[in-house]
Amino acid sequence: MRPSVRLWPILLFALVCSGAVEANQLARALEAGNKGVQFLEGGLTGLYQSALEASEDTGNYEIDLIGSIVLRQADGETVGSTDFVFWAFHVDNLGNLQSTGKLAQKAGLLWDTNDINVDNSVTQFGVFGLRQFFLNDRLDLGIGKLFPGMIHTESAYTANNSETYTTKIISASAVGGYFEAIGLGANLKYWGNSWFVQGGFSDAKAESEFDFSSLADGVLAWTAEAGWAPRQLGGDTAVSLLAFRVDQTPTLDKQTGWALAGTHDFGESRRYGIFGRYTRASGGEGRGQENADAALPLKSAAYLGFAFNRPLGRVNDQLGLAALYGQPTEYRESQGFSSQYGVEAFWKIGISRIFRITPSLQLLRNREDEVEYVIGIRAKIAADFAQYFKRR
Repeated sequence: MRPSVRLWPILLFALVCSGAVEANQLARALEAGNKGVQFLEGGLTGLYQSALEASEDTGNYEIDLIGSIVLRQADGETVGSTDFVFWAFHVDNLGNLQSTGKLAQKAGLLWDTNDINVDNSVTQFGVFGLRQFFLNDRLDLGIGKLFPGMIHTESAYTANNSETYTTKIISASAVGGYFEAIGLGANLKYWGNSWFVQGGFSDAKAESEFDFSSLADGVLAWTAEAGWAPRQLGGDTAVSLLAFRVDQTPTLDKQTGWALAGTHDFGESRRYGIFGRYTRASGGEGRGQENADAALPLKSAAYLGFAFNRPLGRVNDQLGLAALYGQPTEYRESQGFSSQYGVEAFWKIGISRIFRITPSLQLLRNREDEVEYVIGIRAKIAADFAQYFKRR
């Protein structure tokens, strides 16, 4: 293990100047627009992780600005309101620390220990589009950069890289290629009384912010989802089945797959929650040896998690524990990987309403069939501007 003195500058950074917008803030922004509320929030995430057995560490940060702005207010039975939604972010490694992907590779892990993984700094829009409501807000059409990875299989306990779980199996998708597509596209969603259906497409090979020429090539990521989500139960309760297809790109073969997901909060107080997802895919292999390492590492993955909200009566705290499993692709098997499994636990500690710090621990079986211990520390100070806006 590396000398502990390396850890102190990172801890100091996390405690003094970090914060974030969690990924499921997009869901909150979309819901706010649906209720006629302007939404705007921004911040900075700082995260440090260390793989103890491999003596490797990673550190990264993400700056976010996310919001939903009401452009046109209407409550018509046929044509409703129009919203502008956006999510802009900047990500980079912390200091001279290596990327998350390199940590996983050196530690013999099949998937990344968090989903902020870059070799060089990246600044772009993950979401930049319009939402148009119809039929008393039952029908929702989105056009622009919509990031299907944040639209499908939603849960308050997942798709979140700033407060709770970090492992990519939970916070993103180590299997589904649709999650990586953030090009131009469209999505249509319809709500029934206790069910919903939605589907759409996005550019699967965009190389710039608004790559219209790439969109014209017709290389797309397609998604379709159906679910049961009884609103009368309150909380975050849903079961859904997602199908996806990613067309062949210059670097990867065509991929098809599906995901079954569910989440449920118990009781009116929502003190406890359970959630899980199973994803399976075929294809998506690298086209040629030079692209082999760029392919997604797993052909199937699953997790099952438990959340304890407001432990010890602390209203801003949350405890979480999840079991993880991943099955490698044939290419990863040729590199000596077999199926891996593990657990992740965290305690989100609410110092105040706007400041949180989250220690975490992952125990993962590595390529040598030994246990790798990944400890992490993360903090959040979010600037919430929504209070300055009024309802429609």
